Amino acid sequence: MINVQILTYNNQSTVRRAIESLISINAEVTVGDLGSTDNTVPICENLGAIVEHFGGVDRATARNRLAKPGLNLAMEPWEVLVQGKVDSIADCAYVTVINRRILTREIRLWKFGALHINPTFESLDCSAQIESDIVLSSIGRRDFEYDRTMIDLWKKQHPTAPEPYYCSSGIELAEAKYDEFMRNAEHYLFLDRTQRMTTVMTRYYLAMTYLVHRRQARPSLQNINLCLCARPLMAEFWCLMGDIYYHLLKNFRAAMEFYENAIILGSRRLKSDRWPMDISKYRDYPDKMIESCKSLSEKSAWFAGTSTNLPSGLPQL
Repeated sequence: MINVQILTYNNQSTVRRAIESLISINAEVTVGDLGSTDNTVPICENLGAIVEHFGGVDRATARNRLAKPGLNLAMEPWEVLVQGKVDSIADCAYVTVINRRILTREIRLWKFGALHINPTFESLDCSAQIESDIVLSSIGRRDFEYDRTMIDLWKKQHPTAPEPYYCSSGIELAEAKYDEFMRNAEHYLFLDRTQRMTTVMTRYYLAMTYLVHRRQARPSLQNINLCLCARPLMAEFWCLMGDIYYHLLKNFRAAMEFYENAIILGSRRLKSDRWPMDISKYRDYPDKMIESCKSLSEKSAWFAGTSTNLPSGLPQL
């Protein structure tokens, strides 16, 4: 039997569906409650889940305490099991997670002995080589409070460590605090010069924020160019390049080429790729933007052609 562990904090609106979705895999459900004041705990207990109460404990520690001998699966109270069965694994394995149009593959399945690290965004400290066929899907918003006190302490204890600044930037982005996100993201990138997934994706969101929040083309282009150097088959990156030329530079022909690259190069991305995927950026979104670029380019050409043939006495456009 597999132990499915769920960390909760005032999740009464979604936790019932989360637990009920696990019936098909005959799981033992262990809930670690982080101080709920609503009906989350009674709902879990009525559904047969074992509830343990954690006070003043970070998320990684809570995950480690909930682990049991055998197989364990980490799940959130706003997720449901869509499909999959539990297979024997050597150490740990990837699970597919769908959150609206974003598809990610995360190490959520492990054999007892592997430990979680990172007190805010808990993650398993192991390297997985296989994927399970388990698919989880989000059914609601992420309904928990981030522990900033823990992150501040982390920064003081390890001032040159990039991870706490990455966690801070992720929290600020989720809460739409864009200036704070940019400050923490740039500090994280200063400390971490690698091309690992978290670094490249932070540059992607930083480029997006420069586009949408600051309306600045140059820093947005600088960051997205580095993303493309690291991962040229990511359609998301080509689409953002197109967005910069479309919305800020008003160069619709160049933008159209970047959207076309998203379709062409994105189609060559391996299905086994474990980086996050924004599904709409691989066809629907670039197709829509290409049509818009064509329309705007034709209008621009028409205005350019008519401006030289105006009646005498009228000003040139």
